Amino acid sequence: MKKFEKMTKAEVIKAQQDWVNAVVAQDVETLLGLYDFGTPDEPLLFKPTLADVIRLDEAGARSYFVGGNADYPNDSGFLKNGWKRVEFQSAVGPVLKAGGMGYKDMGHYTFVNGNGDATRADYTFAYHKLDGKVLISLHHSSLTWIPPTDKDQ
Repeated sequence: MKKFEKMTKAEVIKAQQDWVNAVVAQDVETLLGLYDFGTPDEPLLFKPTLADVIRLDEAGARSYFVGGNADYPNDSGFLKNGWKRVEFQSAVGPVLKAGGMGYKDMGHYTFVNGNGDATRADYTFAYHKLDGKVLISLHHSSLTWIPPTDKDQ
């Protein structure tokens, strides 16, 4: 059984910045190291922004970030978009979960590529600390819904 440790909001914010840095650097190994892939009884819950399938393991997460896995034929590699900047806009900042052994956060993040094109998504993350490291145990994101305007109809 995993023994989760107490952590601070500052540690969660640093983990978010580490995630941003790994995305911008296109460093898949560092990025994957920020997730807790868990066990079959307690897997990572990962539904990334530009994906049609929920992933529960490292192979699924790796495929999303770099592509090339026949089990996920629609993955083209999120990191191949050449993101130059990622900005988290939390709704309230990471919130301590009951019991003090984890944080959750929800908001929007914006990915900007080398051409200056922005992609905005809504996110929900849950974090816990294990063996001295803050890890992501739940990652859900989707493109931000934009309501239609009169001219769209």
